[in-house]
Amino acid sequence: MTLSYKGILGIFSLLICISAGLLSYQSFFPNQIKTELNVRQYQQDMKLVLDKLAQHSAFAANNPQRLHEITLEANSLIQRSIGIIQSAQLAQQLQRLLSQLDDPAVQVFAPRLNTPTAGKLPINLVFDQRYWQALNLRGKPVDAQYPYLSHIDGLPIAHWILASQRYLPSSLKQSRVAQANGIIQIARLRREIGLRHSNETIVTLTDGELSVQRALTLIQAKEAEPIESTQHRVDFRLPPQIDTETLQQLSLQLATQPESHSPSQLIIDIRAIKQPQDLLMAWLTKHFSDNKQQQKPLAVLQYKRFANARADRIASQYTPMSQLSFFEQTELKIRGFDNELKPSEAFSDYLVRRFQAFDTESITELGFIPKVDSNSEIALGLAKSAQLFLRVDSSCEQECEWIALATQHWPRVSLIGATTRGDLGPRYRITLPNSGVQVQFSSGLVYRPNGQLLSGAGLTPDIALNQLAFYKINAIELIGEKLLAQHPVPSVSP
Repeated sequence: MTLSYKGILGIFSLLICISAGLLSYQSFFPNQIKTELNVRQYQQDMKLVLDKLAQHSAFAANNPQRLHEITLEANSLIQRSIGIIQSAQLAQQLQRLLSQLDDPAVQVFAPRLNTPTAGKLPINLVFDQRYWQALNLRGKPVDAQYPYLSHIDGLPIAHWILASQRYLPSSLKQSRVAQANGIIQIARLRREIGLRHSNETIVTLTDGELSVQRALTLIQAKEAEPIESTQHRVDFRLPPQIDTETLQQLSLQLATQPESHSPSQLIIDIRAIKQPQDLLMAWLTKHFSDNKQQQKPLAVLQYKRFANARADRIASQYTPMSQLSFFEQTELKIRGFDNELKPSEAFSDYLVRRFQAFDTESITELGFIPKVDSNSEIALGLAKSAQLFLRVDSSCEQECEWIALATQHWPRVSLIGATTRGDLGPRYRITLPNSGVQVQFSSGLVYRPNGQLLSGAGLTPDIALNQLAFYKINAIELIGEKLLAQHPVPSVSP
């Protein structure tokens, strides 16, 4: 078949339009994740991070000198960049750079690839105040006869701790939980130390005198989620999302009558909670709240100003100080929270977060208070005097910390474990266009009403306990002894 002049011209025009459409799509939607970057792409991503830090980072605005030092170091990396740069290398450089902000919210995530590489240790590390113990992902010792970890790839564990600290903000460098999470990411630390990549690692285990070596195969990130053993656990670990079944289990434990007929002691692990859980807070309020504490402001926030910043999007749970009573405003101004005397225009006006009122009656209506037997009056009476312990450590962040802050001064609630992360404020997130690397940091600073900075400092527990204490059979007695030592019962003189 012979095409006419108009037919040939039409087909040629159609091909041009298709090509132009594909080029436009690639220009406006460059969503292909690149594992290898050229110098221009590397420089674009690095400069974009610096620009976003200057616009949105609260910690950078609070310490401009630190941002200046980060910028100088980043520019030095940009000038030295040559050839092909791996996106994983960029993510590693950014994590180390941004850790200098001392912002506990800083996290840099390498893009998830279709064929992810194995780069994590298949174990969990727990510090027992003297030694590091190596546990498998089910919470049991890798080798019961040789429980302690002394070397990885022939290097002492102290060497790996030092390498992991280079990627942590100052406030987390001494956190054993944060150190353990860093050491597990062995692929990154090998690049930092200068060791070659391998899918295997050799760990040295010891009993204090003799030692053995074990070869372990590295795993992917998605396989590294620990499955903690429930054997001998004395704490009730809450899932990230609280449902009715979870509350029913909590209520049953609370109403369970101890053999000694003494007030029960309930230990709840809240570290996995990252999002608001209204049902849980309503349950806690019903059983343990102090009405006097509920009337006071919980915290004060300032967020980093930028061109189109809006408080209702960044800090929807906060209210302006102008909506407080005259006496509340006066008390906060005495503590330094005066919008007319702000030291920096880089931040917004002060906003206040109150304790949110929860409908505790709805819990009873939904049947979260279980029925008990003939000793119900005794059991419920003991429940009203029960002591609640909330387990926290540096993995407690966002809503976990807000729960701890709201309940910290309730008379029958105590925090146990280790200092929390100090990540309570709003976050800013960005995905870099060329590498697909995701960067996260704080866009606000949170203070206690007394003026103490919470962001980067965290909450100190009432009772300090290491991780292994929660697996001991006598953990309840240990907690009780420490609590009694801090609040001794006054002796009655004859």
